[in-house]
Amino acid sequence: MSLLKKGSHGDSVTALQSDLCALGYDLSVDGIFGDDTQDAVRHLQKSFGYTVDGLVGDGTRALIAQQKGYGWKANK
Repeated sequence: MSLLKKGSHGDSVTALQSDLCALGYDLSVDGIFGDDTQDAVRHLQKSFGYTVDGLVGDGTRALIAQQKGYGWKANK
């Protein structure tokens, strides 16, 4: 998969936003990687000690999938 970042758009961003919502982030699922999506990604990265860059590559995708499996929620 390609790297997702601010300004990205399309089905991959829609899927990312849906996953972030499942983790408790309050986002519009609109397929546009804007400020709110970037802020959610940065918060998630910071929460787990990842490099906070707001980019979604393989590592951050794996983190999201893992935390969905664990039932982690951002708003706990």
